[in-house]
Amino acid sequence: MTDLQTRIAAFGVEVDCIDGHDAAALCAAARPGSGEPRFVLMRTVKGRGVSFMENRMEWHYLPLDAKLYAQALAELEPS
Repeated sequence: MTDLQTRIAAFGVEVDCIDGHDAAALCAAARPGSGEPRFVLMRTVKGRGVSFMENRMEWHYLPLDAKLYAQALAELEPS
């Protein structure tokens, strides 16, 4: 697929491309607009922050057992 941001902008829509893991960027993107159509494109990483899940498609549908759930939570805790 070609560059999505360019394709959407070609329709005259304002496009914001942000890091979808950055809370400040998400808040800024949610700002009130000019009333014109706007598209927020969020770049993300599947399972970011969990070693056994990051960039692994199967974690979109596999269940977590209690041990893996505890491990995932521990990896996501702020240090």
